[in-house]
Order: sequence, then C-alpha cells, then structure tokens
Amino acid sequence: MDSHFSLDYSQQDKLIDFLNQYYSLEDLYSLCRLLELNKDDIMTQYVPKRINCERFVEVIKQREYYYRLFLLLQTEKFYRETLIVYFPNVNITKPKKTPELEELGRKVYSSSSIGNEGQVTHEIWIEQCKKSTVLILGKDSPDEYMKELEEIGKVVQERGYNPIFIKKQAEVDISSNEEKMLTYASLSRFIIIEKSYAAGQIDEAKICAINRFPAIWLRREGHGDTWMQGDYEADFKFIKNFCYDENNKNDVIKSAIEWVEEFIDTKREYLNNIYPWR
Repeated sequence: MDSHFSLDYSQQDKLIDFLNQYYSLEDLYSLCRLLELNKDDIMTQYVPKRINCERFVEVIKQREYYYRLFLLLQTEKFYRETLIVYFPNVNITKPKKTPELEELGRKVYSSSSIGNEGQVTHEIWIEQCKKSTVLILGKDSPDEYMKELEEIGKVVQERGYNPIFIKKQAEVDISSNEEKMLTYASLSRFIIIEKSYAAGQIDEAKICAINRFPAIWLRREGHGDTWMQGDYEADFKFIKNFCYDENNKNDVIKSAIEWVEEFIDTKREYLNNIYPWR
C-alpha cells in the first residue's frame, strides 16, 4: 500500500459507509486518539453517526492520513472482513498479529519523515508514549487479581489508550522493582491504581504522588488498601478517588478518564503559559 495513496470521491463515500456500518462511536474515538486527532473537534454524540463519519473522513482527507488510517484498519482490533470487499484495489492484508502490531504502530507514527532513514527519534517516541500509554497498577497475584486489572485495561483500550501492566513487562537486570515501575510511570500519560486490596501498589501510589503523576485511584465499594492514603486527593489535585461496584465499574472508569484528561488539558495550558521557552 502506497504511503501517499488517496481516495477519489466515490471511494470516500465508500469509506464513510464502511465506518458507519461496521464501527461504533467508541471505535471512532479510538481511531481519533491513535491518529492524534482531537475527537471533540470532529464528533459529537448528538448527531447521527454517519455525520460523525463524514466529518472524520473529511479530516483524514485534509491531513492526508489515509495511509495511517488503513494501516490501523488492518490491525486485529479494527479489522473487518468486508474491508477487502469495499476496497478491492487497495493492498489489504489480514489483521496484523503481535509483535507485528507493535511494528505497525511505529509505522503509523513514522509514516511522515521522522529522523534519518525513517527511524523514530527518542523525542518522538517519548511524545507518543505520553499521548497513549496508561500504566495500570494494583494487586496482580494470584491470577484472579491480574484478571481484574486486565478488565480495567480492556475499558482503557476501548477509549484508545495503550494499557500496560508492570508484572507483564520484561525485567531489566540493572533496575530495582521501584525503578522499573518509575520508568513506566514516567512514560505514561496517566496512571490507574486499583486500591481495593492491600499490596505493593500502596508503595507505588506514594511514589507516583511524590512525582506528581496524574492518577486515577479506583476502589471497590466497601474495600480499600490503606487509610494512610485515604486523604491524598485533599492535597494532591492530580489524584482523584473513584468508587465502583460491579454494576457501574465501566462507567466509573470512563468518568475517571474524562476527569484526568480534563486535568491534563488544564495542566498543559498552564505549563505552556508559564514556561517562556515554549
């Protein structure tokens, strides 16, 4: 697939129809985030989905992002069998598998000229991490506790982020457990800490607070890891507690993400104003 290919008017209409028929509004939000587009500038839940699709495709056209979009549409999460039917003349392949997906993500972000020989620079790599990576901490053993964290990760991923779990990351032999966690926390856009059970995340929560990382603290109703940190949000405005039960867990997580994104936007505006070199 040519990295500079474009669609004619009839193909643009097909793309609108395809997105409207096979993708939810949440899917479109995820695509916006992965393409570094502000969904709020493009879409609204108060109009028919097709209109949102039309607006989305128009922005893709203006930014010349067709190549990036079609790369994403060939990943496991977004691939639909009818993609080949709608676009028989585009070199479509079956969904990319991990670790191909990781390489695909690199290609999406480096499809424009980035560095020499198409390599992603450290600056660009860090910038992309800070835009999409979410570190999820909490009690992760035995396996049933890790499954709870993974359920949170699924909701996070549906919102267009890339969730990571410390336990699943490879060890670096010169790093302590604390250094390993701090490395991933520093690269994350924000952190979610599941604080329903006493475990290592108690220490991790304090480390994150000291380093001023934006953090969502989740707690199952009637549970908690320690009262010693129960009042942190009174002094740290980048931390907020959210309680949930099994009936509203996903909705609470989504509300928490909306809160932290609003905080990040406010912080960005403040930093850009206060630092004269920006």
